[in-house]
Formats: sequence, structure tokens, C-alpha cells
Amino acid sequence: MKEKEYEKLLLKAETVFTSVIVIFFIAIIMLIALCIPGTAAFFIIFAVSLVLLIVSVLMALEIERTAGWYECRECGHKYIPERKAMLLSAHIGRTRHLRCPKCGKKSWNRKIISD
Repeated sequence: MKEKEYEKLLLKAETVFTSVIVIFFIAIIMLIALCIPGTAAFFIIFAVSLVLLIVSVLMALEIERTAGWYECRECGHKYIPERKAMLLSAHIGRTRHLRCPKCGKKSWNRKIISD
């Protein structure tokens, strides 16, 4: 399988994975609503669902970070952002507001898949 096809497949898998996690988290919230606040079941379900949400978001973010790269709109530099930058950056879909490691300017950068 070519690298471009593999990266597209990874990004599709990330979309499906994220959608399933969101649906699962909504179901967990509904389950929590059925529990009596202050009970052990309430806190256990809440803690487990919160941990699962955090882990799954970090996994999806890592998939998005490593598949392809971002290209600076200011200088054209191609780069893979650091994890912290990915986590904290504003984004719309796969377009993120990132600081270029080469020119240092912030701009809205789109995800680019292999040539």
C-alpha cells in the first residue's frame, strides 16, 4: 500500500474512531444521569468514562499528527507539529492555527497528505 493511501486510511479510521467515542461518551453521560449523584457507581462510571475520553482524544490526535504534515501558509515550510501544539491549537476539522517552526508566524495550516 502506498504511503498516501495508508495516510488517507489512517485519517478515515481516526474519523470513525472519534465518532464512535463521542457516541459512547454520550451513552455514558446518559448512564450517569440515571445514577444517584454521590453514590459510588456515579463516581466510578464518571471516572472511567473521563479516562477513556482523554485517552481516546489523545490517540486520535496522535493519528492526525503523524499522518501527513502541515504546510505554513506564510513560508511554505512543511512540518509535523509537536503534540502540545496540536493539543492546544484552535482548529476547524483538520485545519489548525499553528506557529511555524521555521518562520515563527502563526497561520491557519491545512493537513497535507503525501505527494
